[in-house]
Amino acid sequence: MAILRSTLGEDLLHPKCNAAWRRPRSGKMANRSGQHRMQFHRFDLNLLIALDTLLREKNITRAAEKVFVSQPAMSAALHRLRDYFGDPLLVRVGRDMELSPRGQSLVEPVREALLLIQATLGTQPTFTAATTQREFTLILSEEAVPGLLPAILQRVSTEAPGIRINIELVSHSILNRLEYGEADLCLCLDSLRLLDVRAYPETLRGVRLRPVRWVCIVDRDHPTVGDSISSEQYFALPHVFGRPSGYTATAEELVRRLLDIDLPVHITVPSLLHLPLVLRGTRLVATLPERVAQMFATTLPIKTFPLPFEVPALHEILLWHKRHDSDPAHTWLRDLVARLAQEM
Repeated sequence: MAILRSTLGEDLLHPKCNAAWRRPRSGKMANRSGQHRMQFHRFDLNLLIALDTLLREKNITRAAEKVFVSQPAMSAALHRLRDYFGDPLLVRVGRDMELSPRGQSLVEPVREALLLIQATLGTQPTFTAATTQREFTLILSEEAVPGLLPAILQRVSTEAPGIRINIELVSHSILNRLEYGEADLCLCLDSLRLLDVRAYPETLRGVRLRPVRWVCIVDRDHPTVGDSISSEQYFALPHVFGRPSGYTATAEELVRRLLDIDLPVHITVPSLLHLPLVLRGTRLVATLPERVAQMFATTLPIKTFPLPFEVPALHEILLWHKRHDSDPAHTWLRDLVARLAQEM
């Protein structure tokens, strides 16, 4: 689900378009917090987009760029919002802008209000796969790319040709992206340690899917690894690992969170999908999900081995925000993803 964007002309962000938004003649900010319930009809709902963006960016120029208006237009919108709330919302601290306590208290309610409006307007009461026009953003782990992604796209293109899907690879920000409505579904590894959280947010729903088995691979002509690999060999050889963009943790820390082992990583690549491509002619060992290794087994000169030690059991999990629970199109898509995953 795409975030609401301002398609409004800049005139709607300008104070002259609505006399109710003109500043008091005294030039001082009016404190009208006690009158908000009586004067809600005077609040231009178009300003919710500007308010949400200002609260998130804490910068007038960046906020203007986000909603495709000029900096003066966004500055005027901020003046109108300050006038309405009787609060500066953004205050200068040194060279930066910070949220006032009132501004901070508005961040989550304003974002959730916008997302609920968007979900309500975007949800159709019934869903007909053959004719519905919708757009979804689906985040996938690299482990789900082989096999499952082609199956999803084949079924969607055949059964629901009006549905458009934006595919993204998993990153450290997936939970925030789901909560902020920047993504609709996420199929990822069910690992709280990997996401560096103690629990999934209460606003998210989830269903556990396929188990994920990890293996190691080396070049087919590896100079010291024959038909098997021992634990001693595994830890003695140089390692390459995939560290997706957006993760602040080191590759060693990611390995520790996923596999519960301490492993010096000599080389990192941007994705687990790159690992089989960099082994030829090297002594490197790569550790990755079995499904990724299988995708390259017949096209690249690699040898695949089970890990020579026990690792924590991992599964895939499909996550979405609870605001989509009653959305028929969303329900159809997530049921399709879950069903195809379980069949593989």
